[in-house]
Amino acid sequence: MTATGFRRVSSKRPCCVCGKPDWCSTTATETISFCARSTLNADRVSRYGWGVFYHQDSGFDLNFNRIFYGPSKRKKTQVSKPLAPPAIRDRVYRKLTELSPAASNYEIVNGRGGLLERGLDDLSLYGSLPRMVNERRVLVERLVEELAKEGVHSFEGIPGFWRDSSGLLHLWSEHDSFDDLMLIPFVGSDGLIRACQIRFMRFVPNKSGRYVWLSSSKERSGCGPGAPLHHAYPYSRSAKPVLVTEGALKAAVVQKFLPDKYVVGNSGVATSHREIVETARGKILEIAFDNDSFTNPHVARALAALLRFRLADRRSFGYDNDVRVLTWDRSIKGVDEALLSGHRPGSLTIAEWLKGLTPECLEQANRQLSLA
Repeated sequence: MTATGFRRVSSKRPCCVCGKPDWCSTTATETISFCARSTLNADRVSRYGWGVFYHQDSGFDLNFNRIFYGPSKRKKTQVSKPLAPPAIRDRVYRKLTELSPAASNYEIVNGRGGLLERGLDDLSLYGSLPRMVNERRVLVERLVEELAKEGVHSFEGIPGFWRDSSGLLHLWSEHDSFDDLMLIPFVGSDGLIRACQIRFMRFVPNKSGRYVWLSSSKERSGCGPGAPLHHAYPYSRSAKPVLVTEGALKAAVVQKFLPDKYVVGNSGVATSHREIVETARGKILEIAFDNDSFTNPHVARALAALLRFRLADRRSFGYDNDVRVLTWDRSIKGVDEALLSGHRPGSLTIAEWLKGLTPECLEQANRQLSLA
């Protein structure tokens, strides 16, 4: 591939924004990243809703590039519509999961990586998105009819819903899916559903499944959800330590095993840092990202960026509550898997975590922390 080409990320060279080995892309020279999961602090957002990140510290001179190649021609892109109020989004998503519950799909409940395998027996929180376009159209018709009875007549600003040029309302994609599709709600601190993710249920060795937002940001009248923070049990807010992990499903498992924590889940290691820090302000913060933070420089960099944000917040608001990095058996990737296997996580101070990093990870982490 030439120096001006693009390549997919991989397990050996994961995305330097979200740290994941799939979906995202980068230029061959690694000067620009295209992240499918995060738009937080992106230099711009692509027409497909991807975050575009220019890595200034990698030797890529943006001004020289503009002079040498001339000004880039910008294509007209669809502007994502404003989001509907949280209360409206909550009503739509709750009715959606009520009409198409997870319990109606065997794979979502009993399959590999399904709810029961994760120890989650409250199936009412999750939904099943129909695989076929025609089935989704029927579901949308039922949804419109049911919500009209409750006084909800508009779906504007609801991520995942959009109208075509004829005014017909659609849900998610216009293509059939080969996979069973789990709907996973992301709940705000007030208990209202802000958005939903989709988990593709097909099992792929050495992967935990694929997650995408239930989004319609690519459509003329649609919108995207942003990157909301999920609160596993929002009604329990108190002086409990705040524990953050990756994803709503992991957060649900952790909350079940560790009820003495207030558990939140973000959509990727590089997302929702501001919301995490605000939620943990004046409380102990425990970070339980996947174990590869010790060996994956991109994950280490994202974790260190969260630590930097937290340290700055402590100085600004004058509190001294501790921050810890949780650890468990290195052969187990996620904290949810560790808990399901009977392991109780330990904790490291920032200094102890730094000592355990590989040289490349340590370099990335120190670069972030030096900005504090």
